[in-house]
Amino acid sequence: MRAGRLSRHVAARALAAFLGSLAAVVGLFLAVDYAENAGIYRGPGWVLATAELYLNRAAVVTGQLAPAAMLLAAAVTASGLRKTREYTAMRSVGLGPFSVAAPVVAVCAAIAVLLALFGDVVVVRAQERADQIMADQFHRTDRDVLRAREPKRWFRGKDGHRIFHLRGTGEGGAYERVTILELTDGFTLARRIDAARMRPTGDGGWVLEDVEERAFAPQPAWSREASRVVHFDEDPASFAVRGGLPSQFRRAALGEQIALRSRLGLPTSDFALEWHRRLSYPLAGIPAALVALALALRRERKGHLTAALVEAVGVSFVYWGLDGVALSLGHAGRLSPVAAAWAPAAVFLVLGAAALRRVA
Repeated sequence: MRAGRLSRHVAARALAAFLGSLAAVVGLFLAVDYAENAGIYRGPGWVLATAELYLNRAAVVTGQLAPAAMLLAAAVTASGLRKTREYTAMRSVGLGPFSVAAPVVAVCAAIAVLLALFGDVVVVRAQERADQIMADQFHRTDRDVLRAREPKRWFRGKDGHRIFHLRGTGEGGAYERVTILELTDGFTLARRIDAARMRPTGDGGWVLEDVEERAFAPQPAWSREASRVVHFDEDPASFAVRGGLPSQFRRAALGEQIALRSRLGLPTSDFALEWHRRLSYPLAGIPAALVALALALRRERKGHLTAALVEAVGVSFVYWGLDGVALSLGHAGRLSPVAAAWAPAAVFLVLGAAALRRVA
């Protein structure tokens, strides 16, 4: 019974420390961002637009900084217990560092689950809305965002012998100014089909309008038709590749795009990396908190809140430095998406568990 009350007490302190830490770091980030960009917020209705912009940015920054707030809360909680001599009392009755770590990690795990849902449901939309406000109201748009939103134009067929160049928005499954290249096994051009419009028939086929065909192998030939119904190995859903950065998709949509792009022979590593990071990033606070707890509960440690802040900042630099390196290697193709997303957390989980065991 007493152990249960003690765990709830530690968990309550950890939760309070997390909420305070998160509010502090998010508020500081938004204040610095506003001070840096205040000069561009002008024009009709700029006050309401800026308020909406920073409301959405607050959601995005919360998702980004919550793992750091977790490890800061762990360090502050452990330091507070030492400052009030509660940890000394716990040690005197035979309770070790794991009696502090268990409720703190439980709180971090619950926060990580909520954070994963929050990131998938809220942060994606908030980032899109913030980008839209910056573009429409303040005429500032990231070039990478603009480029990523362009519709996909080039597709490779299932067998690699057919390449499609589709223009237009793809509304209703129809495309404009279509070019279809058919290749031989030696990757030479066998046939080229150009059409003013391509639309699905509803039964898996396509209607090509104003068609011009050139054959190059085995004999050169040329023909023209007003319309033609064709059936490719690729069904209409194969061209449902959506434009946008991986961070702009919800996790379910990321999975659909990965499967679709794999079928079409398009790169999928960035989408797979983002799919894994939607879970690994919220959970990053748990192994980082273990390391922070081990540092805060070591026997020879001196100082309390100041020491906790310094240690938390140090752990943050190391962890997110390692995470940045893994992420860069993942985008460069040097690490698999799974390794790039989960390796930093795995390394810190082993280090944190070993450090706590050594403290015990």
